[in-house]
Amino acid sequence: MKNIVISGTNMVSEEIAKSLANSLSAELCKPIYKVFPDGESYVRLPCNVKDSKAIVVQSLINPQDKSIIEAILLGDAIKESGAKDQILITPYLAYSRQDKVFLEGEPISIRGILKIFSDYYNILATIEIHKEDSLKFFNKKAINIRPYTYMAEKIGFDSKNIAVLSPDIGAIDRAKILSSYLNCEYDYFIKARDRITGEITMQTKELDVKGKDIIVVDDIISTGGTILKATQILKNQGARNIYVMVSHALLLENAEEKLFSNGVNKIYAANTLPKKSKVDYIDVGPLIAKNLSAYLD
Repeated sequence: MKNIVISGTNMVSEEIAKSLANSLSAELCKPIYKVFPDGESYVRLPCNVKDSKAIVVQSLINPQDKSIIEAILLGDAIKESGAKDQILITPYLAYSRQDKVFLEGEPISIRGILKIFSDYYNILATIEIHKEDSLKFFNKKAINIRPYTYMAEKIGFDSKNIAVLSPDIGAIDRAKILSSYLNCEYDYFIKARDRITGEITMQTKELDVKGKDIIVVDDIISTGGTILKATQILKNQGARNIYVMVSHALLLENAEEKLFSNGVNKIYAANTLPKKSKVDYIDVGPLIAKNLSAYLD
């Protein structure tokens, strides 16, 4: 059975789809795409996917709702065209941080989206969803790909005098994974909020960072506020170099400039989102191929 990789309709998806197809030695298919005058999306497959394993790559980037609709339409197209397996790769899975009800009356947004995807695809893979437990809402095979060891291998960190930190206890497993690969210490930041002023303070739990190169690891940078505060603390405590490693670099507003102007030496990210000028990106196409290989001929 042949494998066909179908690129999504944005540049991020096209780049990863091309890399994935090369890694799998698979056919690459670029759908015909247009927008009707009323704003509705149109897609058509120019390739024959009948009896194939059809792999759609669609990173759910801004505008997220449009990206989601296109992923649904592509899923319907490959199913209608007789694909034997329908596989969706969402390198960036939008709405994954809305994974529970915070205020009464809210939806669990990621649940709604994954339930829709499960109507069109029988396998879903993503790069580091915010909480892996959310993938239970996709009621078929779901794969959460953790890229940190792979990224560190590609970057080639000097493991001498280095340590790994997570911004909080909730991300400690990411620090453990990376520190195990680098054979170095790891720790996390403790956050505290002043009940009167509302100011948030952070400090490392135990680690002495003086003179060390520090890798701050997390799943996503959005506005960069937490990483910025962590960087300032690490600099005050005598850290030598500060590297940030994330799966998804949103870097909204002027977050990129703020981080680099306040002591961050490098930001490394997977290429799941549109690129920023000063970020070093790691192509995750080969990593996705490796994780899919067990499900492909």
